Parts: sequence; C-alpha cells; structure tokens
Amino acid sequence: KYINSLVMACTAKFWKVKKIMNRLTMKKNLLYPGFLIVIITILSCKKKEEIPTPADPVEIAISVLAENLSQPWEILWGPDNLIWMTERGGKISRVNPANGLVTLLHTITDVDAKGEGGLLGMVLHPQFNTTPYVFVAYNYSSAGSYREKVVRYTFSSGKLANALVIQDNILAGNIHNGCRLVIVGDKIFITTGDAGNTALPEDNGFINGKVLRLNLDGT
Repeated sequence: KYINSLVMACTAKFWKVKKIMNRLTMKKNLLYPGFLIVIITILSCKKKEEIPTPADPVEIAISVLAENLSQPWEILWGPDNLIWMTERGGKISRVNPANGLVTLLHTITDVDAKGEGGLLGMVLHPQFNTTPYVFVAYNYSSAGSYREKVVRYTFSSGKLANALVIQDNILAGNIHNGCRLVIVGDKIFITTGDAGNTALPEDNGFINGKVLRLNLDGT
C-alpha cells in the first residue's frame, strides 16, 4: 500500500508537470528545461518518515508474592509503597512487595459473600498522609435482603476504625454488583451493578447500574 501510494503521488506530479512542459514546448520549444523539471519533480517525491521499529518484546518474569489468599478483589499501590488488598470474605490487608508479607488491617464482620458478592472495591484518599481515609464497598444482608454499601474508615496505628457509612441500601445480587470506587477532588465516584436485573440501569427510581457522585462524607 505504501509503495502504491508513493507511485501514484509521483505519477500525478509527473502528468501535471508534463502538461506545463507541453505548453512551454509549443510556445518556445523549451523541451530540455521541461525535461529537467520532470526529473526534479520525480526526485522530490520523498518517502514519508518511516515508523521506528518497535523494540524487542520485554520478557516478564512471574513469581509468587503471596499465596493462600481468599479471592482477592481490589489491589492498590499505597502511598506507603505497600500493596493494599481486599478479599471478598471481608479482609483488608497490606502486602509487602519485597517479601510478600501479608499484614491484616481489618476484617469487616458484616460482609456477606454470595456468588460474585462480598468485599469488593477500595480506594485511598489522594492525600492519604494528611487525610488517611480508606473507602470500601461490600455486600451485606439486611432483614433478609441482599444489599451493598460504601463505608469510609480512618487508618491509624496500623488499623482501620471509625466506620462511616457513605451510601447503603444498594440492591445486590449473586452477580453484577459493581463496585469500583475513585476519588476526584472532593468527590467519590461509585459504580453500581444491575444486581442481575437488566431493567434497573434504565430506571431512575433505582441507583443500580449507575455512576454515583457523593461528597467524601456521604452527602
């Protein structure tokens, strides 16, 4: 394709110059100057800059950092240079990337892990060193109904405490519970699943299948 495009471009220039040459030849018999113009035009059809050849593929070594975990769901790189992790059964832990040491921070006792549900998304406050908030989303049972909520914890002395509910009573199910979290400025964005009911995203009477935006205190 590249060669064809180059030939077509040069050919177009050739015929354009040839017409000019014929006119000049008819008027003043300037055959040789016209011929020189054709030569110069063809030589001016430069090749486009070639795309650099990609470097050779990088080999990635695989090694086990930590094992015997129970369904890790969210994995974050923390400002303390440790890996922060949720497990669907309710554990929030940190993993040392140098030696794989897993340190349990907190176990959420009201997590109800059914099907694809359990402890899911997590996000750390962008200014974690001065505002040590940890937000998590998880499924729970209430009066026989399966639900989801987002809770904010405060990290202090290696533990998570002072739980504050940001949003609760979100419908949950065995599938499609969401739930990713991200903080932008002073807002938290929450993605909710349809809980297995594909009609909910189109229904403004439910907050399922939506992207929610709340203040960091839940308002």
